[in-house]
Amino acid sequence: MAETSAYRGESKKTKREPVTGVSKIIELYAESPKGWQEAVQLCLAEAVRTVRNINSVSVDELKARVSEDSIELFQVRCRISFTIDDAMRAH
Repeated sequence: MAETSAYRGESKKTKREPVTGVSKIIELYAESPKGWQEAVQLCLAEAVRTVRNINSVSVDELKARVSEDSIELFQVRCRISFTIDDAMRAH
């Protein structure tokens, strides 16, 4: 365990805080003729319409559709991570 703590940059004396929340990850795909950054923004914009407590976006795949020797569409696959609050949990 000491090796794991040292690997994470923690000292042996550091106590870890207990995990108090639950996170969920959803996967979204988007495409844009302008670029990958805009495609990622489209994923995030769609997620914020229905999801609260978003805390990260992970871009898992970048692709491009090519037509006549140039990029026609930039495509991304993103994972959106969000924390589930107590009010959303089923009892």
